[in-house]
Amino acid sequence: MIEVFVKGIAVDEDNNHIVLLSDREETKVLPIVIGPIEAMAILMNMQGVAPNRPLTHNLLKNLLDLLGAEVEQVIITNIKDNVYYANIYVRHDKYNYEVDSRPSDAIALAVAYNAPIYMDMKLTEFTVNPSDLNVERQ
Repeated sequence: MIEVFVKGIAVDEDNNHIVLLSDREETKVLPIVIGPIEAMAILMNMQGVAPNRPLTHNLLKNLLDLLGAEVEQVIITNIKDNVYYANIYVRHDKYNYEVDSRPSDAIALAVAYNAPIYMDMKLTEFTVNPSDLNVERQ
């Protein structure tokens, strides 16, 4: 596993929103296309901005907090047919749970909990050099 962090959100020439996951050395970036609402949620969590009404990710965090559970980590696990997969690891009392998730939702929760994000080593073949990205950062 490689620990990554959200380097930012970008928009490409086709107006796709992309979350940029970078390694700590910032030598490689894993770009994942996400929806605009998920992009907004990740950005808001990164900036510590609370919406007037809870977005889905805020609601899920509120429910987990209410139940005494927390997100421990997120792992971007795989890609199949250009679709990325992720797991959220949640701890509640002495139990640990692995929950299948879209990467965008998992990343939004990880940022909300300040939990580490990892990617499986096999995904390194899909990383790019930051200078090769043709996107506009938000």
